Amino acid sequence: MFSRIRPWYGTVGRCLGLLALLVLRVLWLRAYPLNSDEPQHAHVAWSIGQGDLPYRDVFDNHGPLFSAIYAPLMHAMGPRSDILEWLRLAVVPWYLLALVATWCLARRLYSRGIADASVVLVGLTHAFFIKMGEFRTDDLWTALWLCALATAVHAKRRASRWALAGLLLGAALSVSQKTLPLSCVALLAAACVWAIPWRKDRRGLLKGGGALLAGCLVVPGAFALYLAIQHDLGPAWYDLVAYNLSATGRAAHADHRLVYGMLVVAVAMATTTWVRRVDPGDAPTHWRLFLGIHGLLFASFIWLVWPLPTAQDFLPVIPTIFVSLIGLVSRFGRSAAWPRSRAVALVVVLAAVELVLLIEQAPPWRDTLAYKEGQLRTVLACTSPDDTVMDAKSGAIFRPRPYHTVLESIALQRFERGLKAEDIVPALVAHRTMTVIVDRLPPATRAFIAQNYLSGTANVFMAGKQLVGRDFDVTLAGTYTVTDGASEVAVVIDGRPAASRWQLSEGHHSLDTPSHGALDLVWSPAWMGGWRPVVTPGSFPPVLAGTRT
Repeated sequence: MFSRIRPWYGTVGRCLGLLALLVLRVLWLRAYPLNSDEPQHAHVAWSIGQGDLPYRDVFDNHGPLFSAIYAPLMHAMGPRSDILEWLRLAVVPWYLLALVATWCLARRLYSRGIADASVVLVGLTHAFFIKMGEFRTDDLWTALWLCALATAVHAKRRASRWALAGLLLGAALSVSQKTLPLSCVALLAAACVWAIPWRKDRRGLLKGGGALLAGCLVVPGAFALYLAIQHDLGPAWYDLVAYNLSATGRAAHADHRLVYGMLVVAVAMATTTWVRRVDPGDAPTHWRLFLGIHGLLFASFIWLVWPLPTAQDFLPVIPTIFVSLIGLVSRFGRSAAWPRSRAVALVVVLAAVELVLLIEQAPPWRDTLAYKEGQLRTVLACTSPDDTVMDAKSGAIFRPRPYHTVLESIALQRFERGLKAEDIVPALVAHRTMTVIVDRLPPATRAFIAQNYLSGTANVFMAGKQLVGRDFDVTLAGTYTVTDGASEVAVVIDGRPAASRWQLSEGHHSLDTPSHGALDLVWSPAWMGGWRPVVTPGSFPPVLAGTRT
């Protein structure tokens, strides 16, 4: 059915279609919610751009390639509050590359019409459109995986093309460790589909497989050599492997794994039975079957086996699943003798539905980045490049963190279940961290912040406290300003001459000036930078709808 769609007036029509998707991409740049992974990746890229080493100097539980690519851009743009908007714009090429690779796959295995329909429907799918627009490693990971598939589909018996596919696959592994389960499922699907042809052509299997493996080792090998030279392999192993595999105390769902195992066995048996009827030389049919099986098994793996499934985990197989489904619908349409106009109408209707759902769930007129930009403006105005800022996942982007590990799902579950001691407070004191962005912090840390920080402009917490009565304690030594919230107030502390700005040491202090109203003790650089306390200590900002993890 879709194969009977005319190729949209050739190359010009397809370029206009991609241009339309690009325009939508830009229109939605600030509309979809900020994900906590975005500032984390930005912080790692910024740190590398400043000369830091990944893993040793800055925590990162992702492969190094993505951050290495964007480190020069972060260095060139410098600290700025609107950096996330520019970074979202900078990942648009991966979205377009993924769609081009999808088109090449569908064109090779089906037709131009099916390829065109696949690009439109994949490009507007909510999960794909939103996640591929966030500044995250999964954008590059998905694009590289799809390019590797497209290269493999066109490889035939050419070792050079299999080596290129391996190079792309190795690059994907250097972006995300999720390439390993993705590749394992691919090997399983390939064994089911090509078991018989491989037996008859073991020489070709060894030649292509060897070239693929050799290509796979290039990029990861280069990074491993670089890290070894920098004595960074130990920290890299912890961040990439040990941390991601650390126990969280979460109950394992043995029944889910059993269901997945039964699904694998059933699919393998059905595939090996059906593939006997296929001509061993019919490569397109084998590849169509491979894409369908791989998409089914990997999506099921994420649903049933993966410990923390998220929408971005499905990104590499969303396009291939769409291509397989559109191919099946096209085959049904041909058997039913559907006219070309009906096929075109179906694609248009489906695309319109996707666009309506996109507008409903992420209205393009909504600005979800404004809140984060306000926080960044406050942090940049009140802190110096050497000041540490505590946050869950590097939300300050341009400032170092006092605590090495990011606080995402794995770390928080370990804190909650007592598998890891809450050792954040000593780090705050040791680094004299005067600025905190409160989000996803464990209870003991939140209690410490409530006692030693004030909430204020842009929901950024600064070191300080309300002066109630004569006696008060300072935990974070530094320069403080006494204020009534609007202006500085001169007071007598510890019997010394009256002043509004004080260099206070850690320990007990006494306020000797009678207070005629509520007074706040505020870290002086924050006060001079324009930050103002706006809520009482112990008050934490609500979780904003525009910020997701």
